[in-house]
Amino acid sequence: MQPQTNRKGVFITIIILLIIFLPLSISSFLLHVMQEKSNQNIDSNPNHEFYHAGKLYFYDKEDQLLGTYPCQNEHCGLAKNALVDSKYSLDYYKPQKDIIEPIKDKYAFLIDNENKEEQKVLFYDIKNERVMTTYQAVKNYGIGIENDMYIVTDKNGKYGILSLENDPKITIAFDYDFIGIANFVNEDEQKIMNDLMATYKDGSWYLMDFNGAILTASITNEIVSYNGQNIIVKKGNEYQLVNYNNLNMLEEDTYSKLSFTGKYLNQLDKNNYFTVIDLNNRKKLMEPILIQSTDQIISKINLEGNIDIILNNQIIDTIKIS
Repeated sequence: MQPQTNRKGVFITIIILLIIFLPLSISSFLLHVMQEKSNQNIDSNPNHEFYHAGKLYFYDKEDQLLGTYPCQNEHCGLAKNALVDSKYSLDYYKPQKDIIEPIKDKYAFLIDNENKEEQKVLFYDIKNERVMTTYQAVKNYGIGIENDMYIVTDKNGKYGILSLENDPKITIAFDYDFIGIANFVNEDEQKIMNDLMATYKDGSWYLMDFNGAILTASITNEIVSYNGQNIIVKKGNEYQLVNYNNLNMLEEDTYSKLSFTGKYLNQLDKNNYFTVIDLNNRKKLMEPILIQSTDQIISKINLEGNIDIILNNQIIDTIKIS
């Protein structure tokens, strides 16, 4: 049996060694971490320009450097909204700015191309300073889409949906020739509402929800706008209202113009008579008014919840519905 005094001496030696070396180990580890972080975030950009000396610099709201990106080519910067929606009849949101800003201080869509015509968008992790993947194009209509969704296209030009609400995730696979969202804005969040999307695939149009479920029958004519029950399509140079089974829902087959104001339908017939219809009970909310072919007429829900009829930027009537 080991003498009691020897065991006590070994124990005291261990305690002394721990007292000496443990603080040194902790200090060394902390110094290594601080040095590594310092090396990653050295800010050699005195004026905090976005592009400086061949690099892109990303800062937070407190002007702290988050990360950088070393450009490889002349055309280097933030990606733009790839809005080809104008090729179709979809009534989409027209953004005032075309640049897609960095997202949540975490991610950015970048271009780093040899020429302006090159189609390549880098999805970049700012803090870890790495390219996560490459897309052909990206869009969020400038104002943004609910739940941080982005419409992206792969190298084959097929459309899918990337969600950045949590960790990056492709929520709708690259199966479509086009995906677009009509001009419906959530006024509280100032984001495009994403509950319904217009999709084009194999020569037909469909409505799809944000989970990727197809909600309609195949629709031949291009989708213009939609709500939870009906769809406005463009048939030649005229407009038609169909249900989700692609069946005509109005007295006439086509009209000069159709549009939605909330759940109500603005209808301009071929004789230039304008009216507003409550589609739930097929009731006209106003007597039709004759307008000139050069007139611009719309309806808009006002702050009181009623509908203003606006002709050439002047309110000419208000329909009380609230």
